[in-house]
Amino acid sequence: MRIENGDVLIRDFVDSDLPLMYKWLTDERVLEYYEGRDVRFTMDSLADHYHEEIPDGFRVIIEYRNVPIGYGQAYRLSGELFDEYDYPDNGYVVFAMDQFIGEPEYWSRGIGTTFLKLMADYLKGQKAAEIILLDPHKTNHRAIRAYEKAGFKIVKSLPEHEMFEGKKEDCWLMELVL
Repeated sequence: MRIENGDVLIRDFVDSDLPLMYKWLTDERVLEYYEGRDVRFTMDSLADHYHEEIPDGFRVIIEYRNVPIGYGQAYRLSGELFDEYDYPDNGYVVFAMDQFIGEPEYWSRGIGTTFLKLMADYLKGQKAAEIILLDPHKTNHRAIRAYEKAGFKIVKSLPEHEMFEGKKEDCWLMELVL
């Protein structure tokens, strides 16, 4: 995959990106919003995790002006994933996404919003997606603003949805109908 729009490039995640993931997922500023500051990654644990295939999904790296700055993944919902998101399986092609900007100096620049719009176009055009879901923590206001700018709408609360830093974190279910 290679999607470009101006300064933003989305490309396939490859093994040589593992050191970037290690850098990002050992940065307390990133872990405050993604995975949690109580999680301790090693290169081996990251390699094990990121070598696993995502069923009906894929991983990408976000670049800005040829500098890798973030990570994303998307996967089609099926079976129990509909239950996990407390979302009805009405026969639509539904994808969920997770993403982060791993270089804090690139936060609040609109790059995440651009990434989401590009991914939505890709998922609609290449994967026949009809709906995309996100589940940010309710306290992640910067991410929620970016998601809203990309057209996502909050559709419901997901109480105690995700274990994060030792406690169940409340999330929003956000939806983009394509």
